[in-house]
Amino acid sequence: MARPLTSRQLEVLQAFARAKESACISPTLEELGKALGINRITVYGHIQALLQKGHLENLLPGASRGLEMTEAGEHVATGHPRQELAPLPPFPGELSPLPSIPLLGRIAAGEPIEAVENRTEIPLGDLLKIAEDTYLLEVKGDSMVDAHIQDGDLVVVRRDRPPKDGDIVVGVLPDETATLKRYYPQPDGGTILQPANPNMAPIFCEELEVRGVVTGVIRRY
Repeated sequence: MARPLTSRQLEVLQAFARAKESACISPTLEELGKALGINRITVYGHIQALLQKGHLENLLPGASRGLEMTEAGEHVATGHPRQELAPLPPFPGELSPLPSIPLLGRIAAGEPIEAVENRTEIPLGDLLKIAEDTYLLEVKGDSMVDAHIQDGDLVVVRRDRPPKDGDIVVGVLPDETATLKRYYPQPDGGTILQPANPNMAPIFCEELEVRGVVTGVIRRY
């Protein structure tokens, strides 16, 4: 018997069913990621869980469209009482260009320097490393203070960037709680989420959904 799904795994399975019904062909990981607003690496993790739990089967290993729903998967995807199947969300379009901010010169934070204005323009998108799949989160708590991220800061997060060892990520745990920590994947498939605060312990998790990598911090005064 197929094992029960988390709410996120259910969303992935239902998105798979919608795409298959719409196009009459199994979707790729990239197509699922765009439909759900998550990166390909995150989709891959959920697909592996769905395979292990018996809701999907891999009929053509190595093929980009080799996945199919099992009978149990079709039952859950089309008959789950909590969520009705809806049309796939549109693919993200191009964002409107952000304005530039004038850079007028340098200011001393040590010894005083001569005040000389030398105006240039810096595009705000370049300053904050803003890409198409970028969003902001307000930080609550002080687990990342040694990484210069404080309570009340806004972190700039990219959903389309696969996490690398040591990146600061938005991690979602199996109980659907989210946290901001440094990402350290382990050889056994688990993950260590490491705070940047010596007073806090790391989080060890066997399952983790990464919803983006932090690329910048905004602090308001």
